[in-house]
Amino acid sequence: MRTAHAIHLGAVGPAVCCTVHNDKPWHLMRQEYIKNGLGTQRWQRAGMAVAGMMRQAVKGAIMEVYAARGMSQRARVATALVVIILREVVGSLKLVPYGLYAHNLYLSLVPFGLPSSTVVAQHMKLSGAKGLKRGSQNILQRWLRPRTHNVSIARNVRYGDGERNLMDIYVPGGPVQGGSKPVIMFVHGGVWASGDKWQFSPLGSQLAQDGVIAVVVQYTLFPQVLAADQVSEVSQALTWTMDNIQNYGGHPHKIYVMGHSSGSHLCAMLLWERARCRTEMSQGWTVEQQDARIPHGFIGLAGVYDIAEHYKYETQRGVNALSCMKPAMGGEKGFYSMSPTLLFMSLFKDLKTDDAAKFLVEGTDLVPTTCVIFTSDSDIVVPPDSSFALHRVLTTAGCNSRVIKHNALRHEDFVIWYDGWGNVKPHIGTYFQDIIDYVRDEIPVGISSLLEY
Repeated sequence: MRTAHAIHLGAVGPAVCCTVHNDKPWHLMRQEYIKNGLGTQRWQRAGMAVAGMMRQAVKGAIMEVYAARGMSQRARVATALVVIILREVVGSLKLVPYGLYAHNLYLSLVPFGLPSSTVVAQHMKLSGAKGLKRGSQNILQRWLRPRTHNVSIARNVRYGDGERNLMDIYVPGGPVQGGSKPVIMFVHGGVWASGDKWQFSPLGSQLAQDGVIAVVVQYTLFPQVLAADQVSEVSQALTWTMDNIQNYGGHPHKIYVMGHSSGSHLCAMLLWERARCRTEMSQGWTVEQQDARIPHGFIGLAGVYDIAEHYKYETQRGVNALSCMKPAMGGEKGFYSMSPTLLFMSLFKDLKTDDAAKFLVEGTDLVPTTCVIFTSDSDIVVPPDSSFALHRVLTTAGCNSRVIKHNALRHEDFVIWYDGWGNVKPHIGTYFQDIIDYVRDEIPVGISSLLEY
């Protein structure tokens, strides 16, 4: 049977698609993909990113040790930093089973563009129609052959010129005509220095299973670029999504940007950049060519929104020398210009005191109509104060914002919803349902500013 696979080419702007016919079923193509070592290359790239982040951490640790006075003080500082680094290494190793599961799930998804009957047939091949014996083998089957429930994926869709300017689009089953499905554009975290889109295949496929198109974006990492450049890349990804998501069944006016940790910071900065641009345009200023369209909503997951305040918190924890945050901002001189909470506060203050500007901007939407910001008291990486501060500022701009605290979630739980064996983690269900209800406009955002679990 001949099947058509959509191949996505080109740079920013309208999608350029062509059709390539292939006689091989997807499960055989997948085997060739693994045999050719492409999956190994993906692990190598992820490993290189983590290694680069660790080099930055070691470099910062050495500088911190040399800054200490006296041999005894240096010894104490060195010991404390080594303990922190070892703790981070152990934490990373604990995530290896999840990484294996996520990678295998990523390979198991069939390409977007196959006829629906072919998709079902290939999913039966991948999930093992005959099944295995009961007991532990069922767990093994779930891990080796994840059930993706008729979700397809458009891999490596290019949205910009950078090598890492790629996205994966997870599409629910069913017809794509009409463009009616809500869309979440997800931006991963990783201290601005690590992360790869395939690592979030469980997140993307879970959203798609619930009828939401998930666009998982990756971007150039520090130290290749600074965080300001990452904001520009993520903005390019949003522009591409707004222009092209209807081709995948998504509603171009129902796009939500969602980021985790440093990814949430990039999303908030994107919103500020577009708010500033809309402000200048409404006042008749000459603005360099820039997309000022704003998404329908914003979902912040344990994000950093005030860099200077978070740097104080990192210093209290003793991890400031190991973190990539300060160098990724271009040093302390870049803290203010990369803090969306402070930038929004300044923008709205200027509009409040300048009557002429206020009159001209009147009626212009500067931020999404609604925002939901998630945080947790159990998150020791990014405390809830950051979320509440951004929430208060957005509320002054007329945004119906809500903070939702899921206090059982740790920092990584906001995006790593499965354990290494494909089981949903405890306490994820209510949190995930809040996200789904929000994008379906079923969560009454404006009624209460805080919901706590």
